[in-house]
Amino acid sequence: MLMSTLLQSINNLIDNISVTDRQEANIEASFNNLETCLTKEESGLSVKEVFLNGSYERDTIIRPLDDVDLFAVIDESEYCVNGVDPKPQTVLTNFKNYLNGLTDYKGKVKQDRPCVTIVLSDKDFDVLPSLRKSGALYIPNEALDGWIFTDPKTLSNSLNNVNKRRSSKVKDIVKAVKYWKRENKQNIPSFHVEQVAIDIFNLYDFTNYEEGIRLWFNHAEGFLVSSRFKSYDEYDKVKSKIRAVKDKLNEAKKLNDEKKVAEAKKIWKDIFGKEFPVLDKDEAKSFSESLSNGTLKHNAATGLSTASGTAIAASRGFYGKIL
Repeated sequence: MLMSTLLQSINNLIDNISVTDRQEANIEASFNNLETCLTKEESGLSVKEVFLNGSYERDTIIRPLDDVDLFAVIDESEYCVNGVDPKPQTVLTNFKNYLNGLTDYKGKVKQDRPCVTIVLSDKDFDVLPSLRKSGALYIPNEALDGWIFTDPKTLSNSLNNVNKRRSSKVKDIVKAVKYWKRENKQNIPSFHVEQVAIDIFNLYDFTNYEEGIRLWFNHAEGFLVSSRFKSYDEYDKVKSKIRAVKDKLNEAKKLNDEKKVAEAKKIWKDIFGKEFPVLDKDEAKSFSESLSNGTLKHNAATGLSTASGTAIAASRGFYGKIL
């Protein structure tokens, strides 16, 4: 048995960070309950439409689960006074007080500008009150002193289109980049990771996940928009970090082309962290058993092997304890 390829490990990384069917069903059940609560007439919120958006709706959400974005469109006529839009803070306070008064959500609700966040045991819902005027959607601005235009459907449609054109792999690449961003505490907004992916993959095609992820890091710096960041300093720091990852991935590509698979994998492991598997479970068990009986070998090019290379002295190893 030889060590799995770099591509196999990358595929396993994406599997490890993608939400499961059970998690999706759980999100849908929670959404349905929340939608029912928000649209009840007795809520006093005058919500006329509720829909999911953000990374869950665009199928780029990763685990462990984070925020699930929910838009709650209010009937502005019930809030406006003399034709003047309501103050965002007034609307947010109404939402927070109502939700916190419900048995299902009591003590789990907080305001997280510019939305109301419900903190559940396995995920958070960000409830975003919004106005629809002349067909356009508006949400509270960061200062909470007015409403700004937003167009979440356009981003979703653009991502769906480029994902379809590129063999349905772009969304998985976005998941990998988002996981890297989370693990390395990089302050690039998640939706901007998607915007950059759309720009890059509208121009460049690729054949596999290794090439696609490397393409994102190779070209992202040129598509980042400074206004998407809270400060220019954050924008500059993210660019520098992306540049460093780009160099590492290109080095890993060179090593992998030279059949130095183990060394290439180590670089990817350093970049992506705990969910990047150097060995899959079956390999780990097989190699551990081989280590115990003295048949494990090491090959300078491919790494661990049970077929060829320099023999490794027998050890009890960890066979049978790998879950």
